[in-house]
Amino acid sequence: MIVMWQIRTRFGSFSRSGARQIGEDELPKKKKHRTKSDVSQKSKKGDSASERTYPRWLKTALIVTVLGSLVFLPSFFWFSQYSASNQPASASPNSSQFQPQGNVDIAKAAILDGLYDTCPNVTWTESITNCLSNAGYHVDLFSGTNVTIGLLRSIHGYRILILRMHSAVHTDGFLYLFSGEHYSESQYPEEQRARAVWGGLTFNHTEQPYFALNAVLLGKIYDGLDGSTIILMGCNGTSSPYSIQSLFGQGVKQYISWNGYVDPDHSDKATLALAEACYAEHLGLEEAVKKVNREIGPDPYYGSTLEYDAP
Repeated sequence: MIVMWQIRTRFGSFSRSGARQIGEDELPKKKKHRTKSDVSQKSKKGDSASERTYPRWLKTALIVTVLGSLVFLPSFFWFSQYSASNQPASASPNSSQFQPQGNVDIAKAAILDGLYDTCPNVTWTESITNCLSNAGYHVDLFSGTNVTIGLLRSIHGYRILILRMHSAVHTDGFLYLFSGEHYSESQYPEEQRARAVWGGLTFNHTEQPYFALNAVLLGKIYDGLDGSTIILMGCNGTSSPYSIQSLFGQGVKQYISWNGYVDPDHSDKATLALAEACYAEHLGLEEAVKKVNREIGPDPYYGSTLEYDAP
């Protein structure tokens, strides 16, 4: 039996805009050569499966580390089954500000909107797309059910990744990213047994559960994050140091997210201000984060702020 867990998050998707809306099957292929949240287990008393999933010894830091290894290492078994072809197309940016880093396409940005079907914000989508386009980026938009576990695992070739989705830290200590795929016990059986994915619930009890991916596996199939900047718009994105360090180990250059719960409207407003400060006013990302926290302020409901991290 696969046990689902509950994400406690306010962050709840937006409509089609000027960005190009694409599906997972259109993701460019690459040649073979080349944190803390109140996540709670939704279980009933006496549910032995839930007890096995969340044993008491998780409270011991040493055992959490061991468990993390057991969760993390088996997940790579099925990565080796993936193959790739075709390298992402490149384009020339309009500014000398952009220098090639790692294996990303320097002129491309992606918005992954797993919230498309529940929390649309057309104005935000158009505004941030225009901001990035004016800075020389080609913007791809993946939204709703197109934000699959497969897409999250295989995303690659983007200098900027903006993740507008639910996120939270599980009791296993890992950060998880919500896809737009509704949970099914029969789908991704190997990944579920390896605890690479879970079924997650939000505060909105009318929503069906979604598949959520362990963040350390983001872009892992093609080692696609080398040189990328990640902006995670969901809750508690900086509350799993291990997950963040793992992303840095994959080549992520900069990482920005919230240090607690965040309301979607506030996250939209702050992320747009961040993009404008960085890509229109040409501030460095760390300085842009400080400017946003100073001028936009913390989340009015939860008091969380944006945090910047780099290797």
